[in-house]
Amino acid sequence: MDDMLAVPHYEIHSAEFAKWLDEETLESWWNVDGDPLLTGRLSMPCTTDELTAELRNLNRPLLILALFQPEAHGQVIDSSRVGTLAKFAGGRGPRGEDDLYFDLCWKDAAQPWLLIEDLTSAKENEHGLALTRN
Repeated sequence: MDDMLAVPHYEIHSAEFAKWLDEETLESWWNVDGDPLLTGRLSMPCTTDELTAELRNLNRPLLILALFQPEAHGQVIDSSRVGTLAKFAGGRGPRGEDDLYFDLCWKDAAQPWLLIEDLTSAKENEHGLALTRN
C-alpha cells in the first residue's frame, strides 16, 4: 500500500493498540517489516512486552488497514476492534498455527509496514524455558 489514506483504514492510538496486544498476544514474539522507527528502537524479534512498552513510549496515532471493511474511512477505534483487523499468513483463523499480522502506518508517515507475529521464535523461547526448568 503506497497510500494508506486511499484504502479502507482506521486510526488507533499506539497505546490502545498495545493494550490489545497485551490482552490477546502476551506470550507472542513479533517482527516488524518496513518501519525504521521501531526496528531502530527494538531488536527483532521482540516479545509482546518489549513491543507494547515501545508503542506506549512512542505515544502516536497509527493507521491500520481494513481492506474488507469498506465503511472504514479513518475513524478512531479502540482496542476492542483490533482483533477484527488481524490477518493470518496462511489464511487460517483465530489462534491457528499461522502467524497473525497487521498492515500499519504511522499517521504522520507515508510508509506502510507490517507487524508480524513470530510463532517460531515464541516456540523456541518456550522450548528454551522448558529446558532451563529441567
